[in-house]
This record gives sequence, C-alpha cells and structure tokens, in this order.
Amino acid sequence: MATNPKSTTRVVITGASGVGKTTLVELLAPLLSVPVIPELARTLCLDMGYDKIGSIPDQEGFKKKVLDRQIEEETRLGNFVSDRSAIDCWALWQRWNQNTAMTYDTEHIYNKARSQADTYTHIIYVPPMFPASDDGFRWTEPDYQKQMDRIIRMTLYDWNLWEKTLTIADTDNEARVRAVMAWMQP
Repeated sequence: MATNPKSTTRVVITGASGVGKTTLVELLAPLLSVPVIPELARTLCLDMGYDKIGSIPDQEGFKKKVLDRQIEEETRLGNFVSDRSAIDCWALWQRWNQNTAMTYDTEHIYNKARSQADTYTHIIYVPPMFPASDDGFRWTEPDYQKQMDRIIRMTLYDWNLWEKTLTIADTDNEARVRAVMAWMQP
C-alpha cells in the first residue's frame, strides 16, 4: 500500500484493548507528520466525570457519542493517525449489544460506522500478542480481548477492508513502526 505525501493520510490503528495501539500511534504521528486523534472514549468518559466507562449510566448513548465524536474529529482534521476508529466503535457496539435484536439504532450505528470506515486510507490492525496491562480504565480479561479481536477481524472482512489493512506481526515497537512505514512507502 503506497501513499503520496501530498495525498490524504487517514491512518487508523484498530485492535482489542491492550495490544499497543496508543504506543504505535504516538510513534507514527511524528514520522507521518499528521495530528493524533487520541482514544476518544477515554477522553469523553473523563470529561463526563466518570473514571470508568462502566460507571456511565447510559451506555448506548455513550457509545453513540463516541462514534459521533470520532467522525467529527476525523472530519475536522482531514489527515490524522487515530488511536481507534469507527471500526472499533462498531465492534464495541456489537460486543455490548450482542444479545439484543437488530434495532433501528443498531442499523444506524452500523451504517454510520461503515460509511466512515470507507474514508480511511490505511488501517493498521494489531492482534493480541500479550496480555493487556491493567491501567484502571480498560477491560483486561483475556476472554474479552479475544472477543473484541474476533469482532474487529470479522468487521474488517465484512466491510472489505483487508486490502487496505496491514496486520502487525511483531511485538517490538520499533519493528512495528518499520513495518508500517515500509508498507506506506510509495
């Protein structure tokens, strides 16, 4: 996958919690000369006065806010590298609403997230390669990490995004950055 420095660069890092997305985003941003979109769910949660997402009473409303904020930031910046994406928003919606029937809300979230995913120029998928460290905020249970990883992979497949996706195959951060930069070179 090649990119022209004068073209649009909309890079998203996707994967389950604790796989190293934030570290990769922080290392790539200066090399790509694009702004960073941080993990917005964490930011919104703290802005709302909660220390954990599970403490928010309106979970569905919160997930909708995160997707809307993600799209807003991506649209505002144009070029970026993002710690999470609309793909992750959809995967989280599926994980937490998996026992409910298809609703108009679910269909709306699906269509909104899928449409936004089509705007990404580069998708970097980071599979679980080590246990998630507990930062007091995210879910770290191994089964949850596996479930989220499976949903993200299925979404990439379902939305025909694999041809613009790089799968990270190394645990070393420098090797990860080298792989991404080599993949993005013309």
